Amino acid sequence: MKAKYFLLIFAISFCILNPMRVVKAQDDMDFEEFMGMMSETLTDTQLDELSYQLPWDIRVTAYAYGDYSSHGLNDVILGIKEKNVTPPGTVDVYFFENIGDTTYTLVDKKNFKIYDLYIEVAFMVKDGLAYVTNRDQSNWYFTSYDIENDSLVEVNREKYPINIEKAGK
Repeated sequence: MKAKYFLLIFAISFCILNPMRVVKAQDDMDFEEFMGMMSETLTDTQLDELSYQLPWDIRVTAYAYGDYSSHGLNDVILGIKEKNVTPPGTVDVYFFENIGDTTYTLVDKKNFKIYDLYIEVAFMVKDGLAYVTNRDQSNWYFTSYDIENDSLVEVNREKYPINIEKAGK
C-alpha cells in the first residue's frame, strides 16, 4: 500500500516539476497570445497589417520592436516556427519595417540554427540597429543590422567563444 502512494506522489511530482515542461513554455507562444501581448503596444490596424505578412500556422519564439530603420517608427523583428515548413532545429527570423505607422513590409527573412533552446536566437533594438544573437557549437554571435534602401544590411558581427569551463565562476 505504501508503495502505491509513493509511486502516485512520484508521478504527480514528476509531472509538476518536469523541467522540460518549464523550458517548453518559455520557448514559444501561439500567434494569438503574441498578438494579445502586442495589442498594448501596436494599434489594431498595425496588428492586422502585421498578421497579413506572416504565414498562417506559426509559433512565435521571440520578438523585439523599436526603430532600426531610422524613420522614427517602431519596426518589428519576429522569430517564428511555421508548422511543417520551418526546418527542425531552426527558427525563421522576419525583419519588418514600419511604413507610415500603419502597415509593415517584410524587409528580409533569415533562418538560424538552434542547438538547445529557441531563445538562443534573440533580438534587441538599440541606437537605430537591430541586434540578433545566435550560436554554433563553439561560439556566440552578435550581429547588428540596419535597413538601407529597403534592404537589410549587416553592420557588424562579433564572435565570442563559448567557454563552458568558466560558466558560473
